[in-house]
Amino acid sequence: MERSDDHQVISLTPSAKTYYGRAMIAYEKTDFERAKNHFKTGISLAKNEEEKMFGHIQLALIYQHSFEFKKSVELFDSLLNNLIQRYHEVYFFQATNYLHLKEYNKALSLLEKYIEGNHSGSYKLEALEMKKIIETQSKGI
Repeated sequence: MERSDDHQVISLTPSAKTYYGRAMIAYEKTDFERAKNHFKTGISLAKNEEEKMFGHIQLALIYQHSFEFKKSVELFDSLLNNLIQRYHEVYFFQATNYLHLKEYNKALSLLEKYIEGNHSGSYKLEALEMKKIIETQSKGI
């Protein structure tokens, strides 16, 4: 059997999409630190605002899922100040953070913005349910 010394070199151009994909794989393996690092790298390589916004939203969600609610709140706050209409779900995600932090008035306000401004949102049923729970609990206090 003849051995070949020819090695193929695979060219890989780093891109936001590449690192976002790696981040999602790390997230699925619950390796949140690696996921955060990959999202940060992806954000730095983003070619446009939409790619950056996607990366920031995903990073904020990783913070949320790793119980770093204050970091998630900070990042979502900065996104809400620069919100692209297409990412209205950020209001719902931020409300979820405030719910975990037991800041119910802030959560309720954000849920109302989400519900009022997004008639066919992905999280509409969850938002209505969260709003009802908060309102019921606040009446019982």
